[in-house]
Amino acid sequence: MKMLPMIRHTLPRLLRLVPVGAAFLACNASAALVPDKPPQPPVRVPKTDQGVTQLSDEQMKWFLDAKFGMFIHWGLYSGPGKGEWMMHNRGISSENYRKYASPESGNDYFDAKDFHPEEWAALAREAGMKWMCLTTRHHDGFCLFDSPHPNAFTSQQTLGRDLVGEYVKAVRAAGLKVGIYYSPLSWRYPGYYDVTGQDMKPNKFGYKQDPSDKENARLMKEENYVNVKKLLTGYGKIDHIFWDGAWLAEKGSDAAGAYFHEPGKYLDPQNAWPIPAKYQDLEPGTNKPLGIMGMVRKYQPDAITNLRYGWIGDITEEEGHRETTGPIRDSFYQDKCMTLQRGAWGYDKNAQSEAKTVSADELVVYLANCAVRNMTFLLNVSPDRHGVIPKFQQQRLLQIGAWLKQTDDAFYGTRGGPWQPTDGQYGYTYKDSTVFAHLLKGYAGDSFSIPRMGRLKVVEVHDVYTGKPLAFTVRDGGITVAGIDRESSPADTVIAVVYDQPVSNVWKN
Repeated sequence: MKMLPMIRHTLPRLLRLVPVGAAFLACNASAALVPDKPPQPPVRVPKTDQGVTQLSDEQMKWFLDAKFGMFIHWGLYSGPGKGEWMMHNRGISSENYRKYASPESGNDYFDAKDFHPEEWAALAREAGMKWMCLTTRHHDGFCLFDSPHPNAFTSQQTLGRDLVGEYVKAVRAAGLKVGIYYSPLSWRYPGYYDVTGQDMKPNKFGYKQDPSDKENARLMKEENYVNVKKLLTGYGKIDHIFWDGAWLAEKGSDAAGAYFHEPGKYLDPQNAWPIPAKYQDLEPGTNKPLGIMGMVRKYQPDAITNLRYGWIGDITEEEGHRETTGPIRDSFYQDKCMTLQRGAWGYDKNAQSEAKTVSADELVVYLANCAVRNMTFLLNVSPDRHGVIPKFQQQRLLQIGAWLKQTDDAFYGTRGGPWQPTDGQYGYTYKDSTVFAHLLKGYAGDSFSIPRMGRLKVVEVHDVYTGKPLAFTVRDGGITVAGIDRESSPADTVIAVVYDQPVSNVWKN
């Protein structure tokens, strides 16, 4: 803090990057260190990549408003119950893997007999989730929908059911937004090429190959185009698409995968992996192949997608159980995805316990850390082979749902800010005329100060969880709230500071 007076003219910009609540508490006596108002957030400018432009802020609004969604990893791997990477990790061939689609596999049989997607949707609503996202095909290549590709392996073949169709109908009926996950990668096509922009030659990484590998690569790419078109055109409006696995041969990156999947980056002069004309979508006027993302914009122009198919994405992803840190994501949008089950994303028979399920308090902290950074939170559940979400996971969802019923105003429809968060301690959200201060477990004490908000005047302050009013004192235009109850909601104590006009006016006055 010693250097701030030396560069007072850049103070507002700098304090957009420096946690302000802590600075205000540390130097209440020195008004010179406190800016008149928070710096204005930067303007997000949609970018264009491979001829496809990111969605506008207006198109992204529902996603940022929703904040909290349900991810579902469910597929053939749910039968043996050893995680979604079992086929790869155990070196199971495509032929042997098919047994889990047969009653002959006994207790490892993926029968989906208790799959009632309306119950999933009802649970998501109780948890306070606003959208759902189902794995329509994971890396094992098993489709939960009726793919028209002749080489596809689907639930329609094994169970006589289009599970994606049932899911979409139930989610939409529950008033939730519809999300789908799809993996371009498929272990059913072993040895397919790794292709990057730097080296278009096959087998760059020296893995074992077979003469059939070239055909496997072509078939995998062809099936992807067929599958994606079916998902985009066969189920009505799709709101969210989660790509996963554009990287090839378990090497390289999603971005490098675009050189294989997308015609706009296609560099192979011999056209080694062509898509038959009957499966291609062409751009009107130019007759150029649209590619995967071109098809998305053609058939689902408002669908929000991530960056894991080689395109830059409308959103980036943060994955896993690590704590979310850093500044507000306001010049780009980011989602955090993680799984309730500690370990695999798909059902794991050995992870069905309290200890191996993320606690409710932890979930509150994850959600709060996302919200104060203008991020969304996609939380995964792992149904078993019958289609039942495990009891410990259901309990957690009901617990966080009960908490959100008392604190929802501080999350839905808010944006991160107007001040930067302090990692592990606190952060802010705001909407309309209210700023919400989120005090996490790492913040010690029962008092908190919020800096001046330009010409905005504080009308009242209250504890969001209990609804009780809180006394505050005004100094140098900011306020200090004392006697805060840290026991009723210790994972995230939310304090609402209500002003006499919309918070956004602070950047207009």
